[in-house]
Amino acid sequence: MRPERIAIIGVGLIGGSLGLALRRKGFDGVIEGYGRRRSTLELALQIEAVDTISLDFEEAGGADVVVICTPVDVIPDMVGRIAPSAKAGCVITDVGSVKRKVVERAEAILRSANPSVPFVGGHPMAGSERSGVLAAKADLFEDARCILTPTDSTPPSALDVVREMWEFVGARTLILSPHRHDQLIAAASHLPHVSASALAETVGKMDEALDLVATGFKDVTRVASGSPKLWREILSQNADMIVPMIDTLIEVLIEYRRLLSNGDAEGLERKLEIAKRIRESVN
Repeated sequence: MRPERIAIIGVGLIGGSLGLALRRKGFDGVIEGYGRRRSTLELALQIEAVDTISLDFEEAGGADVVVICTPVDVIPDMVGRIAPSAKAGCVITDVGSVKRKVVERAEAILRSANPSVPFVGGHPMAGSERSGVLAAKADLFEDARCILTPTDSTPPSALDVVREMWEFVGARTLILSPHRHDQLIAAASHLPHVSASALAETVGKMDEALDLVATGFKDVTRVASGSPKLWREILSQNADMIVPMIDTLIEVLIEYRRLLSNGDAEGLERKLEIAKRIRESVN
């Protein structure tokens, strides 16, 4: 199915960027924007991230694809609002960075309210410390990973629709189970946010040091500028996966402390070399 109407619920950084990317890549259908604030929707309209705007979420069910770009705790509620009026053939997906609870609740809601409408969990690995539609970029998803998390209940045709949409805007899709997604993202994304926040707080305890920080501190703590409310929900929903990663990080820090306390310069260099190789392998 080639969608003719794509509804974006929540036209902030991700939703706005998706709209801009669709248009830039030549999508010739209608891009509908939905949200709680008319002022935000009007901004999305002005920058041409969407073609139409509405405060009535129920109307989104008339689209071929609905992409929910809200905070993770709101996604199931949005599914519940859309489901009763969703037309046959509509596919609902999301962009949340935790998947197990979101997918489980969304599928349960749809089974009860509209069994003919499938939900496909999605998570584009792209973003910024900035937020809001004015931070949206048409190339945000170019060569970015987008993880899709189908279940045994996901129709292959629905998965194809969502995969083709993300690949159309330049993303590289990867299929994982919701459980495996949350496990890997705990390490790749959620632990780095906790670490950056902890580092910012630690250095902040020494006020004079903040006057001297340079690019190293700013690079390492950049993600700590993200919305605390948004990240509270993300971290809380994936806590059981994140806590073991924090334990592992503590073990590594304790090893650094031991090497420094013992004056083991050679051991310290070996440790730093391991980290250097791992970081360079990402590049």
